[in-house]
Amino acid sequence: MKPDVTYADLATMWSAHDPMPDRLVDKVLVSVAMEDMDAEYELLHLVERSRELVGTRRDNDETLTIVFSGSTCSLMMRVSSLDASMRRVDGWVSPPRCVRVTVKHQDSEVSTESDSKGRFEIDRVHGGLCRMIVNDLAPDSGDDNTQNLFATPSFEL
Repeated sequence: MKPDVTYADLATMWSAHDPMPDRLVDKVLVSVAMEDMDAEYELLHLVERSRELVGTRRDNDETLTIVFSGSTCSLMMRVSSLDASMRRVDGWVSPPRCVRVTVKHQDSEVSTESDSKGRFEIDRVHGGLCRMIVNDLAPDSGDDNTQNLFATPSFEL
């Protein structure tokens, strides 16, 4: 090869002798973008969302049950309305384990830890669009193990 051959010359030569297939770049970009979609859906999807009346105190005393299921654990929540904007969340993680549960809104977040049986409660949290983030905790320290068990898609609380 002559020393005065440039990268442009090499690109021209390869384009002439072994051209890139049509729409290769688009196909690669779509493939890369979709690579994790199946795993993401499998990791977490909404299993059940139902409304049921609680007790017989008042007609507007309603509870929402939401269940998310992932490949390593499931999250069940009973959401009760405290007033027009505040909710109470009682939840369970299965299989039972100590986790940190975080409710993330656009501009705020509330965290709590479950007990060894997987039960947790959040006394007061704002309603509206949010996500739940569940992190595994180290068994003895109570510190984050940096392992996200899952994060839910956005849903209405």
